[in-house]
Amino acid sequence: MSFVAMALKNILGRPGRSLLTALGVAIGIAAVIVLLTLASGFERSWADSYNARGADLMVGKFTTHRPLPTPFPASICSELRKLPLVESGAGVLTDLISIEDAAPLIVMGWETHSFLWNHVTLIEGHFPASDDERTVALGTIASELLGKSVGDTVQIESLEYRVCGRFTSSALTESGAILMTLHQLQEATAREGLVNFVTLKLKPGGGSGAADQVRAQVRERLKGYGAYTTGEVIQNNITIQAAKAMSMATSLVALVIGAIGILNTVLMSVMERIREIAVLLAVGWHRLRVLGMILLESILLSIAGGLMGIGFGLIALQALQMAPWLRGKIETDPSGTLLLWALFISVGMGTLGGLYPAWKSAHLPVIKGLHHE
Repeated sequence: MSFVAMALKNILGRPGRSLLTALGVAIGIAAVIVLLTLASGFERSWADSYNARGADLMVGKFTTHRPLPTPFPASICSELRKLPLVESGAGVLTDLISIEDAAPLIVMGWETHSFLWNHVTLIEGHFPASDDERTVALGTIASELLGKSVGDTVQIESLEYRVCGRFTSSALTESGAILMTLHQLQEATAREGLVNFVTLKLKPGGGSGAADQVRAQVRERLKGYGAYTTGEVIQNNITIQAAKAMSMATSLVALVIGAIGILNTVLMSVMERIREIAVLLAVGWHRLRVLGMILLESILLSIAGGLMGIGFGLIALQALQMAPWLRGKIETDPSGTLLLWALFISVGMGTLGGLYPAWKSAHLPVIKGLHHE
């Protein structure tokens, strides 16, 4: 019987225990895949949304580490447009609002006739064109979630708005959002004259130092404000960073529990096979060969659990993608790199969990083992 075949025989000889151990590993690996995918998807979704607008810099009060930037007077936008290297600027107000009976949706208010409207693709109807008309455009995902189409009405806070158009965007969060004019969202949320941030497009040909010059001018002229790239805005978002930290912590706990489960199962297997292991040592097996066999059993168990965990994780992400409270807000497609790392992690769990039982079996006294009952 080959080395691997003997390890498989020992695993399959205790199917119930082996299955439960593999399931423990699978749960840990599935937790890693789901939590890390959601955390990175949350970050990626917002980054895609900011990048899709074609902004070079975003100006606001991001240093407070709030989930959304602190609102400030929209009049700041006029001052920013006057900067020599700025081609155009547009104020933005964003909020998360419960719409009728649906889960909370992202609602964005953009300045009329600004460059922000250029990157979204109209599918039906038209975009809100006047600050005086209570109209909104729905992203394709938002339209499905609300069950609304062009001509229907949508209640936002205490006001009713007519759906004038449907659109799609390369950014998932925008396809799952409601678009309206900045003035209308300010009115709906009682934030007249306020924005979350100002998106800036710089003049072409300004060179690599143009952004740094604008940053310095913003700090000098507008105390308490800063100009940041998309990556910097994401790094300063406490919600995103907290989600990543919690995902890592929860995943670590799940992995430790899985590794302990492997250790317990393999150790019990060794204790039950003391005489068998002693016989192998007596007939000439090298202690390192015994150690390798036990370690291989542990690794095979963890690989089986890792593959099951990857499957469970993908199924869970597909289910979450269809959940109304998550759909259109977070990317839920795991990267191939993450799946590969998940399999490596499962092998690591098997190695760590099997080290002690393997060491114990390799150092078993032969005479004592042969007389073990």
